[in-house]
Amino acid sequence: MKLIKRLLILVVVLILGVIAAGWLLPSHYSVERAIVSQAKPEKLYDIVADLKTWEDWTAWNKQLDPTITRTFAGPASGAGSSMAWDGKKTGQGEFKFTDATPPGKIVYALSFEHGKYLSTGVFTFETNPKGTVVRWTNEGDLGLNPISRWMGLFMDRLMGDDFAKGLTELKARAEAK
Repeated sequence: MKLIKRLLILVVVLILGVIAAGWLLPSHYSVERAIVSQAKPEKLYDIVADLKTWEDWTAWNKQLDPTITRTFAGPASGAGSSMAWDGKKTGQGEFKFTDATPPGKIVYALSFEHGKYLSTGVFTFETNPKGTVVRWTNEGDLGLNPISRWMGLFMDRLMGDDFAKGLTELKARAEAK
């Protein structure tokens, strides 16, 4: 009986330790990927600014989730343009361009699961001697939830590969036209 009691106390202490450590972890995450394209900034900007093209180049498409449905609102592209989606694998979310400055920058607000998870992101298109550097960043506040903060440690790995895949497809699409 003493062994069971000690094991139970050890389990409780471990759980409390994990929760306490979670509160010490950063409350903010950031993911960034970049690629160099030979396409002009204007061409890359036009593709990204049109949310209806995202199915063609992002990792979050019908191949990933055949059940995904999308709804578009606002202008056809640029600031105010928005997209909502729902799917079994992708979950529910909303995406809105909050600022768009052609051909250099697009800023967006992202909401998952009816506002439970919020983040902001930026696309920048900068010309340099090698071509156009397309940079995609996303960052969010994880709040006080220690479990969310533990998840924050893995956000770069969870989202980064999808960003890299999307940028590779964006580059191919822009250079092919």
